[in-house]
Amino acid sequence: MMMYAGKSMRFCSRAALLLLLSLSLPVAAGITAEVDRTDIAMGETLRLTLTADAGERPDQINLDQLEVDFEIIQRSSSTSARLIGGEQSITRTLEIELSPLREGILTIPAFDTGGRRTTPTAIKVSPEPEYALADELVIFDAAVDQNEVYVQAQFILTITLQQAINLDNRAISEVDIPDTYQEPLEQKSFQRRSGGRLWQVTELRYAIFPQKSGDLLVPAIAFSGRELLPGRSLLGARLGRRIAMKSDPISIRVKPVPATFPGDVWLPAQQLTLTSSWSTAPEQLSTGDSTTRTLEITATGLQGSQLPPITSLGGSGGIKGLRFYPDKETIEQREISQGLEGYRLQSEALVSSEAGNWTLPERTIPWWNTKTDRLEFARLPKERISVASLVAATGTTSNDPSALVIPSGDQANNTRLWQVGAVAGWLVAMLLGGILFTRRQNATPDPNNPQIAVQARKVQHLMSVRKACSTNDPYAARLAVLAWGRNQFDNLSPNTLNSIATKVGGDLEQELRAIDTLLFSTGDLETWHGAQLFKLLKAYDDGPDSGLQNELSLYPTR
Repeated sequence: MMMYAGKSMRFCSRAALLLLLSLSLPVAAGITAEVDRTDIAMGETLRLTLTADAGERPDQINLDQLEVDFEIIQRSSSTSARLIGGEQSITRTLEIELSPLREGILTIPAFDTGGRRTTPTAIKVSPEPEYALADELVIFDAAVDQNEVYVQAQFILTITLQQAINLDNRAISEVDIPDTYQEPLEQKSFQRRSGGRLWQVTELRYAIFPQKSGDLLVPAIAFSGRELLPGRSLLGARLGRRIAMKSDPISIRVKPVPATFPGDVWLPAQQLTLTSSWSTAPEQLSTGDSTTRTLEITATGLQGSQLPPITSLGGSGGIKGLRFYPDKETIEQREISQGLEGYRLQSEALVSSEAGNWTLPERTIPWWNTKTDRLEFARLPKERISVASLVAATGTTSNDPSALVIPSGDQANNTRLWQVGAVAGWLVAMLLGGILFTRRQNATPDPNNPQIAVQARKVQHLMSVRKACSTNDPYAARLAVLAWGRNQFDNLSPNTLNSIATKVGGDLEQELRAIDTLLFSTGDLETWHGAQLFKLLKAYDDGPDSGLQNELSLYPTR
């Protein structure tokens, strides 16, 4: 994604300084505090995990505040080390098992260490539930969070094993529900005190998505194990009776898609959001600039694969004068407290080489709110695209070519050469544009062609490098080269100038390493001139495998 384009080059470069540091230096993440549950009952336990990876020692944190509302049942600590970018990273973890001392809303307090502070966490503690445990020492059952659900919507199946004795060889039968998609969720374990006994509770949770409407049966699920008796025999652990149990079958009604639903893709979700962001504001572009639009859909209760693709233009066809090239696409799902959350990201590179004003249409996604049982719409409002001519954007005329480049320092000869080169580059681009205008009367490149899209991005990145070099801005140049390198080399790791330098070699390698040395030292940034970097990068790009002039023919002129 290109982060520098248009008129705001220097302002953006300063704002991106922290990002630059994060790309090249080890990250000091500090300390975090996480709990495995936020809603428990009296007599139950929860697990608090403190994790530090920036030199802090969680095992030395004062826990006195924690003991105001909780009893510390047990604690354990661990340390792990790994190499990241040649630097050793040490992670220390402290796990604490807690039992609440009273009902109500309790707080896991913030912990301070090494000048960093964790975030407090609220815990809801309900009264101790009443269980008809009688003399049973093992309880096994299954439950769902709803008995009525729409087709392709999520419901949660929870299988619970409670044991007041030690068990060995525990086994649970496979969950096999016909006509459904099943996704296992994180297993939870905790303790519960009830009936004068301490129970170990294990919960297995599944996100289930029925694929057919009608009656759905969750079949009985079987459990088996052996009681583990106190003491040991000559042959090892002493095993007692064998325990075998089954849960009750569960009936669920699966409702069909409502007849009033207007969308092409059925989206039954608890929540769905649609957002848009730009790498450069679309109303601040100049001729020859490019910007990247990122569209994101997030849906609670859906898989990532259920979310539809979305583009800026949708089915409205093209807009004369604008070209959108598909870029990165990400489809994934992550586990949250409500089950699964689907996520889809689509990036598009927007290019226009002529001045004008356009309006992107409103984008709307219909979805069905399973909480309120009604139709809703996720919307992106209309977007205004404004592209100024290069003359208007720079405040120059064609008779004042020196204004295209603003060099610093007093090296007059280098400055004149760079100015002449910059003007010549723009004249060549304008000449190519005139030739391509004629060619386009007979053939227009398809922006959806993957090869064209890749080559177009390559041109965009190289133009971004040229702009950064023309303003002698090493921060902007570094980001532009990183974007160029990610497009040029597959699986670029780590994402640094040094990793690119190793791949390109020669004088360009030395130039890239010199930029990193300058940026992360106390050197004078005003002494850096971008002409040499662009010259070397363009020469590399004009090699036998990829010619800049050929790629420029793919850059749209209308």
